Amino acid sequence: MDPAADELLNLRRELEQLRGHEHIRTCVCAYARALDRLDRELLARQFWPDATVDYGTFFQGPAREFIDVAMRFQGSMRDTHHLVGNVLVSLEGARASAESYVQASHVLLQDGERVQLLVGARYLDRFELRGGEWRLSYRTEVLDWGRWLPVSERWFEENREMPKGLRSRADLSYRFLGARTDAQP
Repeated sequence: MDPAADELLNLRRELEQLRGHEHIRTCVCAYARALDRLDRELLARQFWPDATVDYGTFFQGPAREFIDVAMRFQGSMRDTHHLVGNVLVSLEGARASAESYVQASHVLLQDGERVQLLVGARYLDRFELRGGEWRLSYRTEVLDWGRWLPVSERWFEENREMPKGLRSRADLSYRFLGARTDAQP
């Protein structure tokens, strides 16, 4: 065999692996963005039409039904912030599994008082590559810890110096990044 041809073949394989990893990480981050911006279309694009979701007693079933449940649940809160951390991907051809750490903050009203629900969790996902695009075929979430805290938002409400995030496509980030932050080449 030609050593240069072997090296080129190995580089192509490695590039495909790296592209797969990056597309999967982008999908995980786009999912979090969709929840925080209440962007139903962006959330739907992260799943294959036949994907399933298992969030325990909260929801089990087709992803297309989960999207409505997630939008109602997230929309019932004053604000949310999902921060994706470590994303570990195991890629095998056109299939992949991933574990993604997430810390999520949710501000809501409980008995007339503002409270913050802080959650440390992990998304456990299966992805499939179809037509050159990686999307979720299965998702579950494991809760590692949670905190329920009273909050005072006086500083945030009184601070007029910086733009505030919005839970819609009117958020400033859409002017910078556009609506297709999950686009794959």
